[in-house]
Amino acid sequence: MHHRIRPIRTAAVALSTAALGVGVLAAPPVAAEPTPALRAAKATVKTDSTPSTIAAEWLADELTNGLMVGENGPDFGLTIDTGMALSTVVDQGAVNAQITTALEARIDDYVGDGTKESYAGPLAKAAAYAKVAKRNPTSYGGVNLITRLEERTADVPADPAAEPQAAAIAGRIFDKSEFGNYANVIGQSYAVRALSQARSTEAAAARDFLLKQQCASGYFRARFEKANVPNQSCTEGAPGSEADPDATALAVINLVESDDKTPAVQAALDKAGAWLVDRQRGSGAFRAAAPISKINTNSTAIAGFALGLLKERDAALKAALWVRKNQPVDKYKCRTALTKDMGAVAYRKDRVKASSTTGIPASARDEWRRATAQAVLGLQFAPASKDDLKIVSVRKQARAGERVQFRVYGLAPSESACMQVKGDFRRVKGKKSGDKIVRKLQLPAGNQRRVGLVKTSDDEARTSLRVRN
Repeated sequence: MHHRIRPIRTAAVALSTAALGVGVLAAPPVAAEPTPALRAAKATVKTDSTPSTIAAEWLADELTNGLMVGENGPDFGLTIDTGMALSTVVDQGAVNAQITTALEARIDDYVGDGTKESYAGPLAKAAAYAKVAKRNPTSYGGVNLITRLEERTADVPADPAAEPQAAAIAGRIFDKSEFGNYANVIGQSYAVRALSQARSTEAAAARDFLLKQQCASGYFRARFEKANVPNQSCTEGAPGSEADPDATALAVINLVESDDKTPAVQAALDKAGAWLVDRQRGSGAFRAAAPISKINTNSTAIAGFALGLLKERDAALKAALWVRKNQPVDKYKCRTALTKDMGAVAYRKDRVKASSTTGIPASARDEWRRATAQAVLGLQFAPASKDDLKIVSVRKQARAGERVQFRVYGLAPSESACMQVKGDFRRVKGKKSGDKIVRKLQLPAGNQRRVGLVKTSDDEARTSLRVRN
């Protein structure tokens, strides 16, 4: 099922709670929408909604009855990532409603049954999504996610001096499972967000424990110490305290969304933001932590989104431009095997090249989905075009076979387009400066007027000139 929306090429902020109908609905569903933090971050920025919108449309088409389904069945975590992404894009309310309905019906499969199995990170992430989707996290699919999360959050001892180890782990989340404890710093950041938004009495302890996971230079590590270790804080240079850009970016995002204005949180955000800015490459990209250690759109998009929320606009813009370069838009004469997947974002540039002739392989579809879910966030800060789309021929007439110069105006930075006349075409991308693109196209035979076209994912412009043999 397609959920097509005509994107807005140039918009400071586009907000709507109007739901896009899916089938016949008695009443429109309550629509998720950009959070106050995102609205505030974009309030003074002129952005292009096209790349995030077409990415969201592709993601929506990848859902099966409201869930992301992979080779091993439903992937609830990726489904929530998708829902979080779609909530930032105008008019995706009906799709979010489908996701919510599907998740609520299967919530125990994701968070555990609450007795033998209870998973802290999934509880926190589901509660955070429930809030985004305008549902009640204390009664989500019949489950009180907040109460269960509080049960998985270590209590502050009555006498910290008498129980130093209990005091050291106070606020830390733990899984209850016969399969082991896999709780980590990313889950902790979602717990802080969910507990803070629910005004839980355990929010402060969870927040304080999260802040312990930030090292002196500003980054957050990804893993906790073992529970019996007296020092539960990040120790720069020590094994297990390696820098992790993804964990840092998600900690920033979730702390901002927690709306905790305490000085300790503001100081942590300042340090984390400065570290991310320093970590960003000149291209705008970010490299993942070891063992992946590669530049990729996942790390770049969430880091860019985090920086955007912190109003580090230049850094967010650079990240968005780099992510957009990895969103192939091959249309009309420039068609490839990826044209049918317009809007999808590749994890790395080499994936685009590999899939241009074969399409996205079934074995790689999961990777494209994960990359695109994060890319929607980073693309929120993609800069807008300076002008309306326009193509101009430098000559009024020319001879058949000549190569004639055409000028294209109004491409947003990094935006993909196809220039063409009959018999010839060129792929082009908008300049970082937003200035005109100049390319030559070879004219076909025939004594007649020919049309020069430029086509983007959501727009087109044309001009004409006289051709003589």
